[in-house]
Amino acid sequence: MEFLHRGPSYVSPCQLHILSESQLTMDQILTKQMAPLRRELTRFFTKYPVDLSRRMNFEKEIQNLFHASFDQSIPSTLEERILYEKQLIKSIRYQLNKDQLILRRTVDNYNTYYLGSLNEFQKKSDDFVQHSISYEFIGMLDCINTEQQQLDEIIDSINSQFETLHQKRLINNDYRTKFIISKKSTTKLPHLYFLPETNEDIEMTVQPKFSSYQYSPIQKLAQYLDELLRPLFNNLSVSTRFLNTDDFIYKLRYFAIKLDSLLPKTQFVTFKIHDLYDNVTHAGLLQALYTFLAHPLVSTRHKRLSNDAIHELTAIVLRNNFFSYDDKIYRFTKGCPLNLQLTDLLGDIYLYDWQFPLVRQLRLNDLFYGRYHNIGLMTWYGPIEQLQTILDELEQLLPSGAQLTSFIATTVHFMDCLIDNR
Repeated sequence: MEFLHRGPSYVSPCQLHILSESQLTMDQILTKQMAPLRRELTRFFTKYPVDLSRRMNFEKEIQNLFHASFDQSIPSTLEERILYEKQLIKSIRYQLNKDQLILRRTVDNYNTYYLGSLNEFQKKSDDFVQHSISYEFIGMLDCINTEQQQLDEIIDSINSQFETLHQKRLINNDYRTKFIISKKSTTKLPHLYFLPETNEDIEMTVQPKFSSYQYSPIQKLAQYLDELLRPLFNNLSVSTRFLNTDDFIYKLRYFAIKLDSLLPKTQFVTFKIHDLYDNVTHAGLLQALYTFLAHPLVSTRHKRLSNDAIHELTAIVLRNNFFSYDDKIYRFTKGCPLNLQLTDLLGDIYLYDWQFPLVRQLRLNDLFYGRYHNIGLMTWYGPIEQLQTILDELEQLLPSGAQLTSFIATTVHFMDCLIDNR
């Protein structure tokens, strides 16, 4: 238990030194570990060409330094600890397998584990996929329909969509070439897995997560759009959005001290939007994006891309969100994964549009408001019934399946802070 109390983020030290069961020598292990770095160096020097001899010398020095870091023997006390922890991990794995248990970090990222029945966890994961209205089953993966074959078909389809935009003159030839996906790249489908979510009131539930999105067919396009749109959105939303805890504290202190707007009877209201990214439609995200692009403070053309072009490119990202799970391929028909920064941004843009009636009313009454992703805080000194009516009307504007919960008091918790109006 003492070992597990260190949490999922704990990593045993010097793991490469104890691969005694491996058939490889230490040099072979280190060469294998160097492979990802070599690939990154190749990408870097392809993008920023330098003299070949300088490049080779640089790569050789990096390899020598990497190998040299493992030449020195580790202290005996540390070696004892390493071997003990290695045996302990092996014992834990054996016991979990023997008793059909699962040990997995929880979805809240609070450095805690969930320990429970493997069969129960697997059943809840399978039921989540089977009953989800956000996923469309595409096909099975087997020796005939391999993942690579399916991936090639997806890439061909996406490239065809780029060609269509080029023919419509929404993107020029440079952009078409930039976005075209090569089948020789390291592209692969993201994989769906689940993390447990627990609290004191309800039984364990599972929440979806996706791995390997950095290799997704749509990653390059999604990253480009995010880098294009995020600065524009940050500039537009700076007065109603918290970047982090420090930004929240600064803005609240400015409201309370500099503006002297925190009255003795003022109460704090916190709210949270649940299940937005599972239920928001792609049409809703695209409509909010179009409203954002049409805002007077957002220019009408961005790096030779019109609003229509950005809209259509974003639609390509949303409708080509494919992933694998249990030897099957699925596609998002609504909602979106949070692994892609672009979809996180689209959710923020959607909520910026959604919150507009509330922000307008609060600002007319010199009240405080700010939001961090799907949680927000505002001040209130009017009748509670009036506030509840406003929040009920806002909840009606959310997608079907999404919920808005709120809490009002003179003392509240928000973004790891305790806020008290004394």
